[in-house]
Amino acid sequence: MERAIVHSDLTKNEIQPQLLLEKYIKLLKLDIKRFFPKESLQKVFCPVNGEEAARGDFIKMEMQYNISRTFGNIYLSPRPSIEELRRFYQESEARKFWLTELWPQTQETRHEKMILPQLEWAEGFITQYFSKTDLFLAEISPNNWRFYSSAKEFFKDSSFTIVNPFFDPDIANNYVHGLDITEEVLDDSLDAVFLFEALDRSPVPLEMLREASKYLKQGGLCFITSLLSSGFEVQLLGDKSEIFVPPERMNILSYEGMNTLIERLNCFDILEFSTPGVLDIPNVVSRLSDLSNSTFFKYIFNERQDPEIIDSFQDYLQMNRLGTFARLVLRKC
Repeated sequence: MERAIVHSDLTKNEIQPQLLLEKYIKLLKLDIKRFFPKESLQKVFCPVNGEEAARGDFIKMEMQYNISRTFGNIYLSPRPSIEELRRFYQESEARKFWLTELWPQTQETRHEKMILPQLEWAEGFITQYFSKTDLFLAEISPNNWRFYSSAKEFFKDSSFTIVNPFFDPDIANNYVHGLDITEEVLDDSLDAVFLFEALDRSPVPLEMLREASKYLKQGGLCFITSLLSSGFEVQLLGDKSEIFVPPERMNILSYEGMNTLIERLNCFDILEFSTPGVLDIPNVVSRLSDLSNSTFFKYIFNERQDPEIIDSFQDYLQMNRLGTFARLVLRKC
């Protein structure tokens, strides 16, 4: 199983400018009250193994996250149904703001430092495992069209489809001409599928992964990005981490939880499991003053003033799969 070490100068403010982010969060809090009344939410248990026992819980924007006892998966419960979730993504003021104001102001950086590297990563595996270039590709349940629009140019000889998007197609049509969107895919018809943070937002991640496997040909590739509860940022900051944004972040699995989810289907080989995120350390540093037991990290990050320590610690997190951002490549057996 491969793992990657990635170096990037990406900063959070480049992709989430503070003033725009604050406006988004303000709109989101109002939308949560509007779209997700508490009586409509459904209680669920651990999305990996159905375990009812929890080692703890916390509240974000009046929605509850539980922490599973065995794997330390963090999941929203009670949670909205898939129908409620789709309505939120297509009608909420917060999502409209994200797509029409926050995205356009950060799209150049996102394309250069996020989308393009992901496309190059996918291309590397696709080139390795497929001799042809006219492939059938699909992204499942994306919350925006940005990867699609870039991938259409990147994989010019291939057919690229969006399956059951979570965004409003009417908004997308103002930015991208001729979106190829479908609700159904023939079984065993795809060479590769992309689940970019899709498991994070899925009400039932096991079923989404099963759906992806059903669509893939034997030997087909599944590319996944997600956040991990076992990552350095979450382990140190806990509920003070800003990654907990409902309902977008519905399932934040641990390294062990993600492996177990994949094993349950018994139809994938894991070619790569990496945690190449570069925001763990800056996100932790920004909140160190809020922590009572962080003397050691305050010393190495704030007092030593040695960039080599930070660089080597970042490499250590990635080498040992201890980052909060994960990427995986699965191959259908």
